[in-house]
Amino acid sequence: MKQSIIVLLILSMFCAVVPDSAQAGKIHPTLMGPGSIAAASDSIDVWVVFHDRGFSDDSELNRALQRAEANMLPRTKTRRLKVRTASLVDEKDLPVNVTYVQAVLRVGGRYRTVSRYINALSARVPQQKLMIIANLQFVKEIKPVAKAYRPLPRPEWAIPKPMVRTTSFTDDLDYGPSYDQLEQINVIAAHDSGYSGAGVLVCLLDTGFFTDHEALVNQTVVAEWDFINNDPETQNEPGDPDSQHNHGTYTFSALGGAHEGDLYGPAYGASFLIGKTEALAFELPIEEDWYVAGLEWADSIGAQVVSTSLGYFDWYTFEDMDGSTAVTTIGVDIAVANGIVCATAAGNERNSAWGHIIAPADADSVITVGAVNSAGELAGFSSPGPTYDGRIKPEVCARGVATWCAYPEVNVYGEMGGTSLATPLVGGSCALVLEAHPDWTPMQVREALMMTADNAQTPNNDYGWGIIDVMAAIDYNFPPVIIQRHPLAGTIIAFIDTTQDFWVSVDDYEGDRLFYRWYVDSQEIQTGGDSTFEYTWSESGLYTVSVSIEDTHSGSDSTSWSVQVEAATGIVPVDLSGIPQQYDLKGVYPNPFNPTTTITFDLPHYGAVKLQVFDLSGKMVADLIDENIPAGRRQLTFDASAYASGIYFLKFSAKDYQAVTKMVLLK
Repeated sequence: MKQSIIVLLILSMFCAVVPDSAQAGKIHPTLMGPGSIAAASDSIDVWVVFHDRGFSDDSELNRALQRAEANMLPRTKTRRLKVRTASLVDEKDLPVNVTYVQAVLRVGGRYRTVSRYINALSARVPQQKLMIIANLQFVKEIKPVAKAYRPLPRPEWAIPKPMVRTTSFTDDLDYGPSYDQLEQINVIAAHDSGYSGAGVLVCLLDTGFFTDHEALVNQTVVAEWDFINNDPETQNEPGDPDSQHNHGTYTFSALGGAHEGDLYGPAYGASFLIGKTEALAFELPIEEDWYVAGLEWADSIGAQVVSTSLGYFDWYTFEDMDGSTAVTTIGVDIAVANGIVCATAAGNERNSAWGHIIAPADADSVITVGAVNSAGELAGFSSPGPTYDGRIKPEVCARGVATWCAYPEVNVYGEMGGTSLATPLVGGSCALVLEAHPDWTPMQVREALMMTADNAQTPNNDYGWGIIDVMAAIDYNFPPVIIQRHPLAGTIIAFIDTTQDFWVSVDDYEGDRLFYRWYVDSQEIQTGGDSTFEYTWSESGLYTVSVSIEDTHSGSDSTSWSVQVEAATGIVPVDLSGIPQQYDLKGVYPNPFNPTTTITFDLPHYGAVKLQVFDLSGKMVADLIDENIPAGRRQLTFDASAYASGIYFLKFSAKDYQAVTKMVLLK
């Protein structure tokens, strides 16, 4: 009796202040009344979204944000630095208020998960309790948890085969039957150029993963988590159906599998996070709450790419495919805003009653993937665009008909189909692009893949921008900003890297006739006939860059343009006189060494740097640097006390520069 009184007192703190009409307005119409998706006697999975995080004032909120940033992993900070300048964290990084969660559960809900991204609790709640929960002051809205449908293989486009060994190979790798699907998107050329996804952390969310398969058993899995059973095992467990880990095995192997003569994924050299988010035992469709939980988990560990072949349209309508409504769409956009490249399946619904793309394929920052066959023809099932608000979808395509992958049996391979299998080919390709350009943001990776695809000149709602070309994306040059066209100097263009550099060039078609004076904040920095100006910020702040151009033949003079540039905060002041002119791995000394040696490299610009050590088999054994580094000549001491004698390779990556050198450890 005493416990019941306490519960009632707690609820009374939050209830009885919201009119009934307001309560009803908080509840999604599919949950109540005629035509609802649950009978009055049913329990249903719902999102309970809260108004706030429960902080008493701004100072308490600021302290919480400081703690969140202090606890962030270094690789997560490095990734977010590419897309955030003011602060690395915001309220979406803070936990959901525990008191709010407990109050909802006391009403009668059964906990499923919480989402800091959307500030919500997911719980299974009796329908008759929804009005009571809506009456809590801190509850903003209640809506159903959507059920997702994997783009599952169907007999007409899935042709199982036993393991087949062929001899399609380049100088380095024997791809077996996976050669054609990689050659179609120009991955082979990227591999031949030295890219494998090394140093990139890729997350896959799926049904589970048969990691004992020979193509997966040696891959680097940094972490795995079963969101259904809340444990670190993503292979089948007692009670799981035999098919539980099938779909994830297909997608993981297509993206990052590796076995000589049988299969290579585009990113076979990457590291992986694998999340199990679908329970086949009690419910065929996955719920979006575990998907969002998986995104947040990947974000916290530092994933740079998330590839998922799951989609949602259960209680949604096409009107909800507007880029801002579906929970998973919101989650993906937040992940991209935090610096994660996200690839997702368009869906296999072209000929179904639904007939559209599925969420989160409608997100405006995701890379939505359609499916083609070996001839580059659109698969008959691949979901078409546009989004409800008229944006072209998908973004790109890859092979999703008879795609070669690992089967969830020891050493068995075969063909599977669907946008599910096209997506990991693109997700793995994103890892290759990021390996080449670790400083690129998710939107830059997305743009590079789209603008170099084979339909980029005439994008449409079937193919999008077309079949990707990975090597062309790696070599992509972002177009300059055209500032203005000057009657004397022609087109003035600028490349602006707001982290530290500003570079501008004038198309000087009058040759020696023109004289330039370049200014930063009214201070003349450069004078003469040089139509190119480069400036490196020594401190953060707001700068005004301008140029005065004189026609020496006529004597006329005019200030052609000025532009304000905000340099990012947190830049370490440097001595500009000592800045190197180009990227360079200067060397390793001493070499051979035992057990320490000094690595020296030059950086002409502030930016992302990777310094990694690989053994003779190509396995990364040390990740020495993966962060933004100020410009200058830099040195690092490598202590190899824990390593065996032998030959190692040091790989240095910065912007579009890469270098590899051999190191010999003699003990």
